[in-house]
Amino acid sequence: MIKLLIIETGLFVVIGAVVFRLAWAFTKKWRVAWGSILVLAAILFIFVPGTLDESLIIEFGGKHPPKFDFNPLEINLFRCLGLVLGAWLASRILAARKRLGLEDEPPFDDFP
Repeated sequence: MIKLLIIETGLFVVIGAVVFRLAWAFTKKWRVAWGSILVLAAILFIFVPGTLDESLIIEFGGKHPPKFDFNPLEINLFRCLGLVLGAWLASRILAARKRLGLEDEPPFDDFP
């Protein structure tokens, strides 16, 4: 159960970073980018049930989990924590690129 929760939290870190970066790329405004993360977290809380599928736990090599290892609120909080952590990491990377003057440059230039 813990392994699946770590994988799912890592997935939401990536989703949070991508959503933040896309919102910032389209608007160039920090508040809009953070607002998109908060809206996504609210949608997550409202529409996503906070349960983990037992077949996934068994597929990843686990045994049948105890019935109440994590409650649905804790699982959704881990997901939202992943979203916010990914957005924070993306904002730190954007701030570092801005300090270096690489704000509007692509990360690398393979095809000049």
